[in-house]
Amino acid sequence: MKNKLYKEFASYYADVTNDRDFKAQLELILDTYDSNNPCRSFLELFAGQSLHSIEALKKNDIDVWAIDSSAEMKQLAIAEGFQNPAQYIVNDLPEAILDTAGLTKFDCITCLYNGLSILNMEGVYHLLKNCRQKLNDNGKLFVEMHDIFLMTEYLSDPKIHYTELKNSRGEHIEYAWPSGKIKWNPYNYRAEVPVQFLIKSSQRTDTIEFTSYDHIYCAEHIIFLASLHGFQARILTDISAWKALFSNAIILELSVGDKNLND
Repeated sequence: MKNKLYKEFASYYADVTNDRDFKAQLELILDTYDSNNPCRSFLELFAGQSLHSIEALKKNDIDVWAIDSSAEMKQLAIAEGFQNPAQYIVNDLPEAILDTAGLTKFDCITCLYNGLSILNMEGVYHLLKNCRQKLNDNGKLFVEMHDIFLMTEYLSDPKIHYTELKNSRGEHIEYAWPSGKIKWNPYNYRAEVPVQFLIKSSQRTDTIEFTSYDHIYCAEHIIFLASLHGFQARILTDISAWKALFSNAIILELSVGDKNLND
């Protein structure tokens, strides 16, 4: 994600994306592993302030890594408790996964917060390929995607809705995402989404406006691309616990093990 909110105002992006139960989401992910072969190594892609990674660090027996394109986000992650700065890689995906070459392989890789939407189809293909190379024999990749039904529902009845919150610095934030009409490229389903933030302090109100660019993929797209690299897929949001903790999203588990997860 290369927009001025994420690069220049990373703390505000963090303010509006930390509204999850990161501990419970991580526990769901870890519970998919057999007790005799638990997750011992964890990589978070598009990590941001890496709050899932920080929860993994609390387990003490998991080797935790993170990747993001933003040096500002890395600093926020360190402030939040990411303990080993050398294991938070700042570089662009999908290439950055290979920056760990020779260092470690992973039992678990996560690609949450619709991170794949940043990449075009070729980029998704290479990200899946690189993840396959970096997973252990029983490793898993967890992918969060847009619920296309909710996207089309908004398009049929577009209404601007502002969400309000107060951050730890005492600033009042109102943001609309989207803040206007979404523009679509009909050939690759790339959406141009206008976004507006109003940052209010006791002295002033600042307005941040930018455009977020998102590629919209359905689960079938990703499952097919993953199959080209030997992944087997399971849709986890059919399970009530996952649906509750990842509302308004689709979660895929991509496995490199021998078990046929589609049976």
